[in-house]
Amino acid sequence: MNLTSKARIFLSLGLMGAAMPSIAADEKAKEPSPAAAQTAKPVSPAATASPAVPPVAKAFSAPVAAKPVNNPDQDMSEALVKKINKSSGDIVLRSSDLPPPFPVQKAEAKPEVKADVKVEKKAEAKPKEPPKAETPVIRVKEELIPETPWTYADGPAGPENWVNLRKENQLCAKGKMQSPININFDNTVKGNLSPLLFEYRPFFLSLMDNGRTLEVIGAEGNNITLNEKQYRLLGLNIHKPSKTAFNGERAEMSIQLVHQHFDGSKVIVEVMLSSSPKLFEAAKKSWWDSAPKENSLFQVLLNHAPLVKNQVASPRDVAINPQQLLPEDRTYFTYMGSLTEPPCNEGVTWIVMKNPVLVSAQQVHSFGQIYNNNVRPLQIKGDRIIKESR
Repeated sequence: MNLTSKARIFLSLGLMGAAMPSIAADEKAKEPSPAAAQTAKPVSPAATASPAVPPVAKAFSAPVAAKPVNNPDQDMSEALVKKINKSSGDIVLRSSDLPPPFPVQKAEAKPEVKADVKVEKKAEAKPKEPPKAETPVIRVKEELIPETPWTYADGPAGPENWVNLRKENQLCAKGKMQSPININFDNTVKGNLSPLLFEYRPFFLSLMDNGRTLEVIGAEGNNITLNEKQYRLLGLNIHKPSKTAFNGERAEMSIQLVHQHFDGSKVIVEVMLSSSPKLFEAAKKSWWDSAPKENSLFQVLLNHAPLVKNQVASPRDVAINPQQLLPEDRTYFTYMGSLTEPPCNEGVTWIVMKNPVLVSAQQVHSFGQIYNNNVRPLQIKGDRIIKESR
């Protein structure tokens, strides 16, 4: 039996279910009652002959096995099977005979699950503690502050008025440990001081005329060690006359080698430059046997000085070694001082070499044509101690 025949059988079951009660009633009506059977008279054979029964009627009037009264579904099924077996045509089922369709269950709309979005709460900004009254903090963009020029010459921008140029320059007038100073040999404390270790090596020259002096820009790998602390060479600059005075007298020129530790502390080494044929009292010996010759490194600086102020000269393949600007005798004076230019910050360790480096008179004169008297006036020593190595 193919799938179509099976479908027809099951669909017919629904149709026959509705007709089953009437068929059972007809069968029951045909059966004679017991009283009628006893009183019935004999009839002739002709009279008893039952008329021809149509095929469909026979199919339904065929003897059916006794079934329990309480199982009509089984009776209907057997009657339907007999009808199908006897019928030669198709059994037509109407749509109205079909059982109602199963209700389509609508998919329950699931509540939309929103992803948990964690909104990070910004940490509440804690109120910043106001700066202490004794150390006010002033933050101003540097590009908004026009640079106020300062000079070493007398006048509105000179040393006496540095304090009025910017608020940061207050120490220039009120500081108690300012530089440079005069060193009186009779007022020093002589002792065995820590030796200075110079670790200089050649580097390519970069020379700047900053409008106040000639300045050599330092390079990595050039350091000094003092009291087991290393300071990097930031640069060196030239001044005429010297900054520091010995017994009230300044040398013809001097060079300052500026060094800085990574913690910000600074050490300035000053070396006197002179061509004068006289006995230098600090060294207690003659500087020369005859007229001094040119200092080769100092001449290189003069040769490559920029032609225009506020420019940098970086000649190719020109290297210098600061060792050539140091005296052979490395004994020195030391004291605590300051920067000799605005903002005049204090806490700077000064190392002033006792013995000079010799230059020619022509070299002194040549530098004087570029800068002359580019130094700050001497400052009050006060109660500071000056030590002298021996």
